[in-house]
Amino acid sequence: MDKKEFIKKVTILIDTREKENKHIIDRLNDLNVKYEVRKLDFADYSFLIDDRDFSQSCVIERKANVDELYGNVMHDRTRIEKEFFAMSRLANQCVLIVENCPSQKKLKEAKVSDRDMEKQNRKVKNIGEHCYNTIRSWQCGNRYNFRTIFLKDNMETAVNILEEFWWYYRNYKKLTGNRYRYK
Repeated sequence: MDKKEFIKKVTILIDTREKENKHIIDRLNDLNVKYEVRKLDFADYSFLIDDRDFSQSCVIERKANVDELYGNVMHDRTRIEKEFFAMSRLANQCVLIVENCPSQKKLKEAKVSDRDMEKQNRKVKNIGEHCYNTIRSWQCGNRYNFRTIFLKDNMETAVNILEEFWWYYRNYKKLTGNRYRYK
């Protein structure tokens, strides 16, 4: 199966708790990609194709920006660590997408403006460095073993999700394609 056929057959699974993702749904609609909103055990996105559900083996967690990531790391840490723990123990491939942040370097440099520090009564200005250190620690193989993709523009997210799932499925088919051929 080539990528075009994959895109025609795949259904992207979107967790019911995933909010503010209209840009992703709109892009999937533009590409004529089917999607289904349902509760996933962990992460925000997965896929199914040819009656095979990959929601336990290939998943993507999405953060809309550095502020959301920081909020999860600082104020919702127990929940997000439990989710990454489950992902790392059950799924073969886990990816974290951080939107509106073009690189790991830019993540590390992210700061809250003086105006927002005062307005939001924040105590930490350099939120990026804290997020960077946490992500670097969590993505190690002896912790949660995931990969992080940084996207400058959130309009790239849907295509990146499809790309991740395409490559996973392509390799899955290569590994399982000859399973019953030998007797």
